[in-house]
Amino acid sequence: MNSAKLYVVGLLLAVSGLWGLTAPADGAEAGQQKQEIAVKNSTLRVAAAQTRDRTVDWRIADTAAVLGQVDQSLGELEQLVHKAGEAKCDAIAFPEDTLGLLKWEAAHPDRLQEVLPTAVSRMIERLGRAAASHRMYLIVCNDTVEKDGTSRNTAFFIGRDGRELGHYNKVNLPITEQARTRGDSFPVFETPDLGGVGMAICYDMMFPETTRCLALSGADVVFVPTLGGASLGEGDIDRAAFRTRAADNLLWLIVAKRGSGSMVISPKGKVVAEANGADSLAIAEIEPAGQREAGDAFNWQRDYRSRLFRERVPAAYEILTAPHPPALDKLPQTIRTEDAIRIFAGALTVGEQRFGEADALQRAGKTAEAIHAFEQLKAEYPASWIDRSASQRLAQLREQAK
Repeated sequence: MNSAKLYVVGLLLAVSGLWGLTAPADGAEAGQQKQEIAVKNSTLRVAAAQTRDRTVDWRIADTAAVLGQVDQSLGELEQLVHKAGEAKCDAIAFPEDTLGLLKWEAAHPDRLQEVLPTAVSRMIERLGRAAASHRMYLIVCNDTVEKDGTSRNTAFFIGRDGRELGHYNKVNLPITEQARTRGDSFPVFETPDLGGVGMAICYDMMFPETTRCLALSGADVVFVPTLGGASLGEGDIDRAAFRTRAADNLLWLIVAKRGSGSMVISPKGKVVAEANGADSLAIAEIEPAGQREAGDAFNWQRDYRSRLFRERVPAAYEILTAPHPPALDKLPQTIRTEDAIRIFAGALTVGEQRFGEADALQRAGKTAEAIHAFEQLKAEYPASWIDRSASQRLAQLREQAK
């Protein structure tokens, strides 16, 4: 081959390398490249459901009647799934306690086996089938119980075909919920279009470690079924906390909450969609691996995670995994776990009912009886919402009695 031909061949090889005309990767490497390209370029539509209160009456003793209420709720929730499907959504998430059984469970802790396995199975089957009819992913969340009586708060990730892709057991349990068994990790489920999918439930969001663990494990999108918030501060700090969790980790947060607060938050920390009213949807188009471009004055990155996660100093963070950090020596425990669990169960059920009865006495002008009722409630449910609200009512009643 003469020198002219060698020059042409070399030039062609150089150009093909510049233009990406290299030999195709084979096997798993090629598949991984295709998946990364698909996720990077895909735009998907997600929905966070904001359901109305469908709490099952805790006073119902007949389990068939309880399951009847569950079936009624599922029929209504199926309509929300179809609403999201008609809006061309690719995924829909429902709030924590999707079936509304929390108060019933609190009143009947010894009968969970009679209701939860059947109810949860119906939830996954019926809502999963509805979502699959639109080729949508589905996230639902409810308490579950094992044959040995172990209960957990579990979020389920259902694929576009209606089959379970994985589940997550709530890790961070408030003291009032510690009759349940906590999870021990934050799994991430890889998909061909949503990227890495993680889940967090309610109180998990009080701990910044939750979303950081998910992000470090490769989550691009985190679904958050919840009944609560991400902070106990005042004003709009709760909303700011959700936004901060997203921005700190450059991930999408899909927050599904009962009553109010369902929203979609971008990796920039911007609320890009909010639900409005009962049984409404917060719908947004997202790029699972998008909106991560960021940097400082001297170095800008298309995906700032490539710097952020390399610039960590894990050796300096050992205190985060210490079972008894020094701060606890300054913070004595003020309530036993078993007492907190008892107060929680009572406040959700008979305590709430008794508060309503005391309130009726106050409105009827029966001051002495109302004072006695509120004093009893304070004694039985210390440090709960009942205690705080009863204190306010007693102050009003005693002022009136002067």
